Amino acid sequence: MTRSLWPVLLLALLAGALGTLSQGIWPAWWLQVLSLAGLLLLLFARPGARPRVREAFLITFSYGLSYFGIGVGWLFISMHRYGGLPAPLAGLAVLLMAALLASFSALAAALATRLTGPAGHLRYGRAPAAAIMALAGAWGLAEWLRSWVFTGFPWIALGYSQLDGPLAHAAPALGVHGVGLATCLLSGGLALVLLQGWRRRLSGAGLLMMALALISAAPFAWLDFATPTGKRFTVRLVQGNIAQDMKFDPARSLESMRAYIAAIATSRASLTVLPETAWTSFLERTPPQVLGELAVALGRSGTRVALGLPALREGQITNSVALIDERQQVAGRYDKHHLVPFGEFIPPGFRWFVDMMQIPLGDFARGPLDQELIRHEGQLIGFNICYEDLFGEQLAGQVRRGAQVLINVSNIAWFGDSHALPQHLAIARMRALETARPMLRATNTGVTGLVLADGRLAERLPALQAGHLDLEVGGMQGLTPYARFGNLPFLACALLLLVAGWTLARSRR
Repeated sequence: MTRSLWPVLLLALLAGALGTLSQGIWPAWWLQVLSLAGLLLLLFARPGARPRVREAFLITFSYGLSYFGIGVGWLFISMHRYGGLPAPLAGLAVLLMAALLASFSALAAALATRLTGPAGHLRYGRAPAAAIMALAGAWGLAEWLRSWVFTGFPWIALGYSQLDGPLAHAAPALGVHGVGLATCLLSGGLALVLLQGWRRRLSGAGLLMMALALISAAPFAWLDFATPTGKRFTVRLVQGNIAQDMKFDPARSLESMRAYIAAIATSRASLTVLPETAWTSFLERTPPQVLGELAVALGRSGTRVALGLPALREGQITNSVALIDERQQVAGRYDKHHLVPFGEFIPPGFRWFVDMMQIPLGDFARGPLDQELIRHEGQLIGFNICYEDLFGEQLAGQVRRGAQVLINVSNIAWFGDSHALPQHLAIARMRALETARPMLRATNTGVTGLVLADGRLAERLPALQAGHLDLEVGGMQGLTPYARFGNLPFLACALLLLVAGWTLARSRR
């Protein structure tokens, strides 16, 4: 590695830090566009430097290291504060996680550089659009791979940064990764315009690329893919704000159960939704006195309760939501399908790492992917638990099977008052926008609220405060292109851009 590359790597780190601000810290969509444009200039417009695959990898890896290191830095809180892992080891674990995530985008940049070479370089090439097109396609494919390799961790994908910008309108057709594609194109066009503007020239290719990114999203802003259906029903969303370090203490667990029972007793809604693992014991193993208090509360209020709790499936423990009716009978149940590595199952070879922490972890059973939807007041409800809402195709599958309302129950008290909370809210907003379904969120510490079918946050509770939110919601019917086809349209666009960039580069050599 040459000495001249070190300042470039430092600039890439700064650009990545700027980009990650748009992911829950300072949610301004244009920050991500500026950040990525800066990276593209570092990759393809360095004075006197011809593009090399190794350097493209290192520059983009540096960008990703700060982008993910800051973006998922809240993992430090769960490992150190609640897990008891020494701070240096927890910091190292976050750094290694960031390095793993950064390697996906770094490999994308290396591939784009390999395919386009000098012909796609902003300084040496006659066709600078080739590099941008190839990188956009490769970056999109890398983010898609990140959503399922090693069970998947697609947190803070590019598209989430655009929720309040013009490119978000592409989500019902192309999903979050399609919005990320458009972000790459917009940033690439901006990089071309800035470079040519520095030389006092007008970049027609850059303007065309920016226009293409905006035009790809614009038509969907005026299309309604879904319409209201059925009778609206009332719902109470409960936010317990139970501290994570007391949640599994037996005595304090009883206190939290009674706090939830009090919220049930005063509910006048037809459905009351409690957070993930609001109950830390099996329902049948709940102390009889507490079960009696729950029965009284259910009888008094007449509500049905969606209760997050551990349950059994074929002799194995599941992370579940049980719908309890006024007679204290289980009227429906959802078992979590997509489990969290190190949280709900321990990957092979990593038992030693988990044993270093004092967190009550175990291996949970995985619920089926095509579970029966839960019916309430004539509406079909698709439940998802905690970070399951990261996986858009799983929720799209529920919508294809008839889900009219989506409900997420979560407990991310593991991460304190960090940017994990607004990041997770952004994920829920994207799923609502992709599927044209309202998304209700009942969380332990936040953000509890109602996301409308167009992705707008209608109502919310303040984070880190106990409380409840009473509202009315109605279901939607009709399928967006994303709900119907999943990621197939996005994959087609990504591959098309990759091939187009390669073809254009070859034709100019």
